[in-house]
Amino acid sequence: MNAERMNMANATAKIEGSKEARPPGGFPLASAPKKIFICSPYRPTANDPPCRKAQMEANIQRAKTACRILATMGVLPLAPHLYFTQFLKDEDAQERATGIRFGMEWLEAADEVWVFGETISEGMAAEIKRAHELQKPVCNLPEPGRMVELLLKRLSEQYHIPMEDKTEEQKEAAESEEDNGE
Repeated sequence: MNAERMNMANATAKIEGSKEARPPGGFPLASAPKKIFICSPYRPTANDPPCRKAQMEANIQRAKTACRILATMGVLPLAPHLYFTQFLKDEDAQERATGIRFGMEWLEAADEVWVFGETISEGMAAEIKRAHELQKPVCNLPEPGRMVELLLKRLSEQYHIPMEDKTEEQKEAAESEEDNGE
């Protein structure tokens, strides 16, 4: 949108009595939200069908959690592996290739690439390589589910707030999550 149109939109908004012209998403017309490309695994690697199903569900949940975190931060999460797999079949080679191509176009439009977790799949490696080629910032982050835990830990250390001791179940869950990287 050019400056003249923005001035017209602002003038119209003032005439109509609104305080500031904003699109439905709440962002000012002068700026769009930062676009963050979500880089996390999608395809399961296990051979056993029940394990593959569980891995797939965990991978989808990981990406959804990452998107939720980014959306609450006010940025636009781009997760092509969540979106394109809704209507393209990942198990069909041609449709998978189409989804990957579309995903790479989203990556080109992104401001940054955020890699979640330590597991890097073949598809993720290609995305990271492309991001470097495009000179996009690549940020490596922990599993999205652990981000709240790490934030609380940092805040407790920064403000000297003692955190309650973990129960044995919490310790075991944390250890099993650390070993989940395969």
